[in-house]
Amino acid sequence: MLRSPSCVAAAVSLVLVAIAASAAAQTPDRLDRDAMLWGEVLPGEILHDGIPGATEPHDASVPRPEEIFGHSVGAWHLQPEALVRYLEVLARSSDRVTLEQIGRTHEQRPLVVATITSPRNHARLDEILRRQAEVSDPRRASANDLSDDLSDLPIVVYLAYGVHGNEASASNAAPVVAHHLAASRSTAIEALLEDVVVLLDPSLNPDGLGRFTTWVNAHRGVRPVADPQHREHREGWPNGRTNHYLFDLNRDWLLATQPESRARLEIFHRFRPHVVADFHEMGTNSTFFFQPGVPSRRNPLTPRRNEDLTRELAGFHARALDHIGSLYWSEEIFDDFYYGKGSTYPDVQGAIGILFEQASARGHRQESINGEVTLPFAIRNQVTVSFSTLEGAQALRSELFAFRRQALADAFATARDGTTAAWIVGDDGDPGRLADFVELLARHRIEVAALQGPVDIDGRRFEPGRAVAVATAQEQAGLVRTIFEQPTAFEDSTFYDVSAWTLPLAFGLPFAASADAVLGDPMSAETLRNAIGVFEPTPDAVAYALRWTAQGAPRALAALLQAGVSTRIALRPPTADLGMGTVIVPVASQALERRQLETLLSAVAARAGVTFAPLASGLTESGIDLGSPGMPPIAPPTPAVIVGAGMTTYTTGELWHALDALFGLETTLLPRSRLADSDLDRYSHLLFAGGRGAMRETEHDVVAGWVRRGGVLVTLGADAEWAARLGEEDAGAGTMEPTAEDAEEPERRPYSERERDAAQERVAGTILEVELDLSHPLAAGYPSSALPVFRRGRQVLAPPRDAYSVVAAYTEAPLLAGFAAPEALEELAGTPALVAEPLGDGLVVRFGDAPNFRGIWHATHRLLANVIFLGPHVEPGLRR
Repeated sequence: MLRSPSCVAAAVSLVLVAIAASAAAQTPDRLDRDAMLWGEVLPGEILHDGIPGATEPHDASVPRPEEIFGHSVGAWHLQPEALVRYLEVLARSSDRVTLEQIGRTHEQRPLVVATITSPRNHARLDEILRRQAEVSDPRRASANDLSDDLSDLPIVVYLAYGVHGNEASASNAAPVVAHHLAASRSTAIEALLEDVVVLLDPSLNPDGLGRFTTWVNAHRGVRPVADPQHREHREGWPNGRTNHYLFDLNRDWLLATQPESRARLEIFHRFRPHVVADFHEMGTNSTFFFQPGVPSRRNPLTPRRNEDLTRELAGFHARALDHIGSLYWSEEIFDDFYYGKGSTYPDVQGAIGILFEQASARGHRQESINGEVTLPFAIRNQVTVSFSTLEGAQALRSELFAFRRQALADAFATARDGTTAAWIVGDDGDPGRLADFVELLARHRIEVAALQGPVDIDGRRFEPGRAVAVATAQEQAGLVRTIFEQPTAFEDSTFYDVSAWTLPLAFGLPFAASADAVLGDPMSAETLRNAIGVFEPTPDAVAYALRWTAQGAPRALAALLQAGVSTRIALRPPTADLGMGTVIVPVASQALERRQLETLLSAVAARAGVTFAPLASGLTESGIDLGSPGMPPIAPPTPAVIVGAGMTTYTTGELWHALDALFGLETTLLPRSRLADSDLDRYSHLLFAGGRGAMRETEHDVVAGWVRRGGVLVTLGADAEWAARLGEEDAGAGTMEPTAEDAEEPERRPYSERERDAAQERVAGTILEVELDLSHPLAAGYPSSALPVFRRGRQVLAPPRDAYSVVAAYTEAPLLAGFAAPEALEELAGTPALVAEPLGDGLVVRFGDAPNFRGIWHATHRLLANVIFLGPHVEPGLRR
């Protein structure tokens, strides 16, 4: 059963409460009282006798959670605002607690972290952090002297609750943990806080938590319902797992595209925690999981000692959970491979990341195969392992210090003695994209330098001012290695998440390994940006040109269109210097006077990080002229992203984020359930991010008619399948299923090998190469036909009916990094990766891969921008 004996007794109390309630007159006051009873009975023993100091006195001047919330913890789900409010109370009432706001979410909720330690440690916190840095840096002599006296230096433990907002027992446990640390007068807690600096983040994802909490509290009755079919346990779309833009923040530690991630990275690198505890929930029918995960799926860059210490800490969790009779498991399913998660990002930096997964009530109370799972019980387990983590870290304090120094020293030595002294990264003609890349490296405290001089590697030339160097031998040597390497061979081909994340490929930047250091002065993103975003008006200019190669060009164009500026876009190169996609802003025929227009261009250039080049004449020497039919006016796009039940959450969020946050376009979120009865002619583009993969007949007719009238349909994933047949009379027909005589008898295989065999057929979050047709308008802005794309799954796009519609196709040997089954690569080789097929006056676009994967895949962001701004100008070709 997933309940302790005390919870069983409390269940009996629930029955008695129900009997008494049914016999009493149900006045409003009585209903309020009954609504509280469930919460008052069950959560009473969340802080149990197995937790250090739980049975000893607490400082009465430090308010208990229920005094602030008005109900016991676990009676109702806590909103993120309530968590912040309670930590503010603790910071005012306890000299062990300080609270810092480290950022805000997209919805402007505060992101906070409480630092909880002894008053003595608070008084010398700056000294503690300085010494932490000194003894960790492998370039300092002290970092290699393990005889240093560290007896007076506390370790740091980061308790990170609720990165997935609907895994809410994590965040609901935070106030219980915080109160006990702040108010307990036991010698055990006082000693712990002398040895440990605790960072407590009550909610890594406040926007998602707020969305989930509103749902479950809105559907909670006087007596919580355990029926799994009760609406409380079936969240509406989108659920609370993700943040505002529907990003999975637990995959964003390395990519850092979201404000929540950027804030926590700042805290992580300032405090350098030795242990990061990452609290989650999983399926209701499970029990409790803690690491280590699957041994064979450990990233090879993670030191073996990390796994040993994780296992030693696991002994503390096991003993604590045994004490309260909670079932648990370890070393299965979950892995430590991708370094972009909260439990793995620390592993490559000399720290220990620990994943905790608690069976979820997905509300207040739910049936499971193990008995009822209740919110108070789930909170109790989360509180229990919070303190077992702190106890374990305190007990292993010396070992954790030694591990950090040894791990960082070993990574530094490996880099110093290796064949690659530095990675050189060029700007590919887009200094803004290189600046974004350097800014991301800086978030991870990776040092970047200018080039001393020109560098030639494998036929490629890197010039100072247009390239940077990243030394391999630096404090973050492990992170540098995992960011730049392109692995294609793996010990275990089963991955819980992606198998590759080579970030220069994600940014679409040329890079190469250099045997020489070639390091100049330190380089920052700000220095790189100083060369762009500056506008100088020219008196004799008849127009200004915006190169489409610039990262900020779509945002700049959107800003101009929203300001009512008349613009034109080149469907063929106007000059050798200005390629296809160049945006022309004529000075004449504008609603704005020249001085007003140039003031606007200056502001847009600064905000978007672009340059507007002056043109002295509308007549060009070699390409199309400024008034050419090949340079049509641009109409402001009016995109609508299809949302709602059945749509893929992550890719939907990625499209919304790109259009809204990156390109700056006003974007409608259109429910798919309203598609057939909506006025689609309001929209220039409809974007389907890979939903249920089938269309109702009414939807098909409405969408096909809209495309024929000039709309641009954009589809990903399963939606690309029906889009391939849009407009055909038999488009609604299903595919033929193989007959019995067509099927081959499968080879007999051991049952134990089923998971490994399935993995061998996958494309497991892999980086592949496609070849662009650089003559196609949707390839505008790309200087090279070779383009890295991020691929998940084996879906193959159907070939188009139009001979000129393949914008990109996978190369014959497409694997750049990551795992992909040979059979899958053979299936994909040479097939379309991006199809743009005219239908009537409109266009049907089918992506084989997500162009904005996790918001980081800058290499293909421009493909989406091209679909938005140039898609309406793609003309039909000849039928084959």
